[in-house]
Amino acid sequence: MTKWFLASIALAASISISAEEGFDDDGFDDEDIEIIVENTQPDKGALYGSVDLETHYNFNNDKDLSSFKTLIDILGEYKLDNGIKLSGNLKGYHDFIYELENRTVPDGYENEINLNELNIEVEISPSLDFKLGRQIVVWGKSDSIRITDILNPLDNRTPGLVDIKNLRLGRVMSKLDYYFDNLNLSVIALHENRFTKNAMQYSDFKPTEANKPTSKPDDSLDNTGIALSLTGAFSGYDLGLYFADTYVDKPYLVESNTILSHDNKSKMLGAAYNKVAGSYLLKAEIAHFDHIKYNGVSDAKARTDALLGFEYNGITDGSIGYEIAMRNIHNYSTAINIKSNGYKPEKEVQQVVRFNQSYLNQTLDLSAVLSVFGSHGQDGGSARISLDYALDDQTSVSGGIIDYIGGDNLIINAYKNNDRIFAKMSYLF
Repeated sequence: MTKWFLASIALAASISISAEEGFDDDGFDDEDIEIIVENTQPDKGALYGSVDLETHYNFNNDKDLSSFKTLIDILGEYKLDNGIKLSGNLKGYHDFIYELENRTVPDGYENEINLNELNIEVEISPSLDFKLGRQIVVWGKSDSIRITDILNPLDNRTPGLVDIKNLRLGRVMSKLDYYFDNLNLSVIALHENRFTKNAMQYSDFKPTEANKPTSKPDDSLDNTGIALSLTGAFSGYDLGLYFADTYVDKPYLVESNTILSHDNKSKMLGAAYNKVAGSYLLKAEIAHFDHIKYNGVSDAKARTDALLGFEYNGITDGSIGYEIAMRNIHNYSTAINIKSNGYKPEKEVQQVVRFNQSYLNQTLDLSAVLSVFGSHGQDGGSARISLDYALDDQTSVSGGIIDYIGGDNLIINAYKNNDRIFAKMSYLF
């Protein structure tokens, strides 16, 4: 209750602050980069990005200074004379904390180079485009909870620290887009079977439990997934219909519970809708999966996920939003409610409250996010408050605090001592 009280006080205080000088969105974000590019990129191409210095200080466990990273995020695009467009995104980091302190290095935590996007796009005709390569495709309308947005995995090694839009990992696809009237029909072949990165042994969120060997489907023609979407932008509302037949981003244990297998293919049928109603943006999503494998039971289960939410923009230069989702496992067995399944109940509820506000002519941005599981938040979650201040057009500083809230779910409860202060300095180029 104390953590909930503090989070509520912080949220209420942020709303009460006078905010007459502008609005922007979340703290640790890439939108500033995108804005600069729109205004400065030449006709044929551009190379842009950011160099960051980021640090975390844990104050509820013995890690203290737990991360001291330099990061680079480079984006590039080039348009050939024949109209073909090349795009790419390279991300990388080095964490000096393992040199400064004698710690065991979790697999992949000290250095990483990630070619997150590299693709070629061809305009076949004014109404037909083709894109091939590693790319990110966003489905659905939710900003905080994934329901129909299933095509790209996430980097989820530090839960709750940044928003989903900054966590997506690119995946090799072939994508054909056909535009007609107000509609866009996309036909996608999913060539690369890439899955979410979760916490590794010796990290803050998995300090002692050993990593299990992982088995993943080959990136072969037989294992290529397919996805279809039909989306439309109409007067006052948007609608999307989705279908996918691919591997679910959820492993299960095989061979006497010693190997994590991602060989879990399912068909998904979903829809997403949002509508403007005065100062409100209303959101709804639903997705049905026909075949998901869980540990402890021999037969696969169907699952239906649904979401309702709203965003209120009537606040001067700010917004507040709320989303609630329920994931319902059909033909549920109590044997599913075990550690290796994350103690999943028959009906899992997730709720997110988000507040954003800008001050000082859009140079200071405040973001507050509360994300909890359970109908009353009883299963735990996280609360994050962050500030981002633009020193000039190229340099910004940001930071905040994240509180991991314990609860009845033992997996989430195990994170509760990872509360931290985080800070970052960014230089845009």
